[in-house]
Amino acid sequence: MSVRRIAIGAGAALLVFILVAVSAIFLVFPRVSAAPELKVAGTADQIARGDYLFNHQFACTGCHTPELAPHRFSRVADTARIGAGRRMGGPEEGMPGEIFAPNLTPAALADWTDGEIYRAIVSGVDKDGHALFAMMPYPYYRSMDPDDVEALVAYLRALPSQPVTLPQTKLSMPLPIIMRFVAKDATPETRPSATDEVALGKYLAVTGSCFECHTRRNARGEPVGTPYAGGNVFALPAGGLARSANITPDAEYGIGGLTREAFIALFRSRSPEAMAKIAPEPGEADTEMPWTDYAGMTDADLGAIYAYLRTLPPAPETVVTYEPPARK
Repeated sequence: MSVRRIAIGAGAALLVFILVAVSAIFLVFPRVSAAPELKVAGTADQIARGDYLFNHQFACTGCHTPELAPHRFSRVADTARIGAGRRMGGPEEGMPGEIFAPNLTPAALADWTDGEIYRAIVSGVDKDGHALFAMMPYPYYRSMDPDDVEALVAYLRALPSQPVTLPQTKLSMPLPIIMRFVAKDATPETRPSATDEVALGKYLAVTGSCFECHTRRNARGEPVGTPYAGGNVFALPAGGLARSANITPDAEYGIGGLTREAFIALFRSRSPEAMAKIAPEPGEADTEMPWTDYAGMTDADLGAIYAYLRTLPPAPETVVTYEPPARK
């Protein structure tokens, strides 16, 4: 047998192996349990709690609500269209495909059960069991207190319907395969008591995905930097780049120079009303930090996050948080 035939045979065998392996992945993964049989009561207290979680603690508004036009510093949500979804970006903005944060109002979720919505939040699959893109930080929502998840479901059910149909997210390969391994069953935790401030702060920082944004990542999205030392890169609407800040307790490069009161005041100063007065031009500083959402968190919750961050190892790493677009 000639070397050429051997090479062709080996190539064909490799191709068959790859096809079988990929097919097996699509058949077996994601390994996520069936949606729970669940009917959320939808009490006034649950809806109010869900409002706080969606619009402030988890900053869901930052992705799932259109922003006011023209673009404002840190994005300011169009509160008349809460939950209507929006386009997050495409390859031209450095995204791995065409990314859309879907409509989450009753107009889009009418045929979803409460259990399917619950599972999507904590496990990262849609109603049909297909893996969601982990730009929605469901790996961090996985440990959310079930009471908080149910409150979110109640709030989404109570939103005014927005008759908006957005395209499906289209990911570049190999992400559709990788996401099948990311979606997993929840590992719920009980929200710590406010009396244990550091434990509560850790819970809020983890489920709120502070690590996700404030840790530098490589081109594959894998965390490669010092945890919470910042440096994660975000493309900005007007051009240029934003980088997440160092939030370790380093006195020079992180938040070590801030008192608890100053930390909370920084969030309060970046309310939607304050940010709506700033419309950055190309070349002017901007950020992807959803300040306008977090500005509505309680002093107790922000103080708990501060207390937890103060327990982290200081990282003396400087971060340039804004880089203007290159001149043409």
